[in-house]
Amino acid sequence: MFKALKCDLNKTVVNTGFLGAVFLTMILCFTANIYEDSATSKTYSVMETIMSLDRSIITQDYTLSSAVVFSKCFSGYIGMFIPIIVAFPFMVTFCAERNSGLMRFTITRTGKFKYSISKFLACFLSGGFAVFLGTLLFGLAVMIIFPSVSSYDFADDIQKELFEIMFPNGVFLSCVKTLISAFLYGAISTMPAFFLSSFCKNPYIITCLPFLFIYIWNTTLDKITNSMFTNGNFKKMEKIYSFYPDSITSVISYEFDKTAKISLIFNISYVLILLFGFVLIMNMRKDKGA
Repeated sequence: MFKALKCDLNKTVVNTGFLGAVFLTMILCFTANIYEDSATSKTYSVMETIMSLDRSIITQDYTLSSAVVFSKCFSGYIGMFIPIIVAFPFMVTFCAERNSGLMRFTITRTGKFKYSISKFLACFLSGGFAVFLGTLLFGLAVMIIFPSVSSYDFADDIQKELFEIMFPNGVFLSCVKTLISAFLYGAISTMPAFFLSSFCKNPYIITCLPFLFIYIWNTTLDKITNSMFTNGNFKKMEKIYSFYPDSITSVISYEFDKTAKISLIFNISYVLILLFGFVLIMNMRKDKGA
C-alpha cells in the first residue's frame, strides 16, 4: 500500500495542477478582510489595503501588523473556492486512471481495500499540503509587505492587552497553529470531491459540485444562526458554529473549548463517513476496474 501511496502522491503533487492550487490558495488569502475604516465603514481586504490604504495608517495601526494580517487569512473568498482548488490536482489524475482502465491493473497488484485507502490518503494529503503551502507563501509575502509587531508603539495598556489576548502564546506559535489549521482545512475540503469520484468519472463535475454543496451548507447554517441571533438563542448559536465547513480551523486554537471539541468530533465523523461511502461504492461494482 505504501508503494501505491508513493505513486499516487507523485502523480498528484508533481504536476501543474498542484502548483496551481498552491498559488490560487495564496491569491485567495489576499482577499481576506483585515481593516475597517471607522469614518466610512468601508472594509479593506489585504489586496485593497496594499493598493489603496495610506502607508502611514499601516505603520500606526498594530492591527495591520504582519502577524495580525496573517491570522485573518481564512476570512476571504478562500472558504468559497477551496473545495475546487484542493480537489482538482488529485481528481484529474484519478479520473484519467479510471477512464484509461489503468485502475484495474493497479487493484490487481494492491488489492481493493489498500487501493481505496491509498487514494484516500493521497487526496487528503495533497489537499492539505496545497493549502498549507499556499498559506505559507501568503505568510512570507505578508511578512515582507506589512510591518512586524515590534515596530509598533502601543498607544495604551488596553491595546497591548488586546494584542496579548489575540496571541496568548506568542506570535510564532500562533502562526504555526494557523499553518496546521490550513493543512487540516485543505485536507478535509477534499472529502466531498473524493466521495463523488466513487461514482463519477468526470473531473470537472467532481470538482464543481462540491462548490455548490459547500455554498448550500454555508447558506443554510447562516440562516439558522441569523434566526437564533434574532430570537436571542446565543448558546445554541455557538453550537451551530461547530458544524460549518471551515469549523476545523477553530480546533487548533489557544483554548480547546467545548465548541472546538464538537468541531473535532464532527469533522472526524464527516471524513470517516465519506471514506466508508467511497470504499462501499467502489466495491459494490462487479467489475472493480470500471
